[in-house]
Amino acid sequence: MMLTLVFLRFIGEKYDDGIAKLREMLISQNLDPDDENIRAAFFDDATFTDGTYNLPPEARWSTLINTPAPSLNVALDTALHSIATGSKQLKGCFVEGTFTQRNLAPNDIKKLVDEVDKISHKKFGYEKDLIGRVYEYFLKEFAVNATKEEGEFYTPHDVVFLCLKTVFTINP
Repeated sequence: MMLTLVFLRFIGEKYDDGIAKLREMLISQNLDPDDENIRAAFFDDATFTDGTYNLPPEARWSTLINTPAPSLNVALDTALHSIATGSKQLKGCFVEGTFTQRNLAPNDIKKLVDEVDKISHKKFGYEKDLIGRVYEYFLKEFAVNATKEEGEFYTPHDVVFLCLKTVFTINP
């Protein structure tokens, strides 16, 4: 469920970035991106050079994050369904009812979405191990509340990097 939320967050953020770049490009060519004909020609079915494609309004993160808690689980499943039916590559990738069939209280789902909203691909950059970095982020955020008896420890990324750097500098 968490990876699905992270996927929705990142694809929504990439879509927003694509729209912003498209607007800038049109303005640089002295075209008005708010003109009805320009919008129809460029934005209605926008597919960007980086592979990001047009997200239907119900699948955009900006829509999902503003959905009230009681209807958020349905909105999330609707977003996944829209993405899967609109893309041959993603058809069958999502489990139907991922959020509606869970026994989570609406406020719990809203808390998860709000936590994922704190993550940004801009913060993590375009790393190869983005999922690992997101996992590390969640460990850091939630392991703070853990006690040693629970067996959960978190070593900050900078400490791990320093240790690895030291090992490989001493023993090349």
